[in-house]
Amino acid sequence: MASFADAGDTLILSVPNKGTEIDVAISGTYNMTIDLEREVGAPASGAWELLESYSTANATVAESYVSENFNERIRLILTTDTSGTATVTLTDNDDKLKTKWTDQVGNTLMELRDSGLVLYKGLRRIGGGAVVNTTAALALTSVAHAGRIVTANHATGFAITLPEATATGDVYTVFYGTTVGSGSATIVAPSSDTSFIGGVGISTDIGGVTILANTGDDTVTMNGSTTGGLLGTWLRFTDVASGVFMLEGFLCATGSEGDPFSAGV
Repeated sequence: MASFADAGDTLILSVPNKGTEIDVAISGTYNMTIDLEREVGAPASGAWELLESYSTANATVAESYVSENFNERIRLILTTDTSGTATVTLTDNDDKLKTKWTDQVGNTLMELRDSGLVLYKGLRRIGGGAVVNTTAALALTSVAHAGRIVTANHATGFAITLPEATATGDVYTVFYGTTVGSGSATIVAPSSDTSFIGGVGISTDIGGVTILANTGDDTVTMNGSTTGGLLGTWLRFTDVASGVFMLEGFLCATGSEGDPFSAGV
């Protein structure tokens, strides 16, 4: 899920399997043109094909699209902004279970799904496949991203949105493989119902500092200098309770270290 308010705002969903049904939803009070596009060529090619354009003011959109290729990337992008804010989502609702392995009392040990192999420790999911690379705004999901490393690789900052915390034990790790050169990179909770507890190290030199999240903080903002976002920055969020992510990580910074946390959702 993402909020669109400025031209160029983007939400991308990576879909591993051909024939996957994707829900497209747009709502809010807005006057803008939002395009649904499919990436053509190699991943991160920068070439996109227009599938549908939505331009009716304040329209509530609830449609479906079926992927035509394996490892397809779909995006919503705000191309013309007149006024207002739109809430947009892209949801993969077709991660089919192929085979499941259980213990003698029926607890799931391992699943083979369209998106890859998912491992469990006790009743907690601990794995799901390879590294996931993104170069634009991304909404994380348990099926596609828990137990994996998401690498953010674009010099212009963009938002990564976590799912709601519901005490699943799922772990989401984000690594910045490209220094943020303009704008800010953010990692945000999907609503004010979920917040962060914990802290991170942040350093510009051998000294460095440790910064704790305050009660209610639900946003990490990295500006590419004082609040982190340089190459090597990483954060890990563990879903430990309803409405709570345990937070840890290290932010590579320049200048005088600043506080990256806020209650911004």
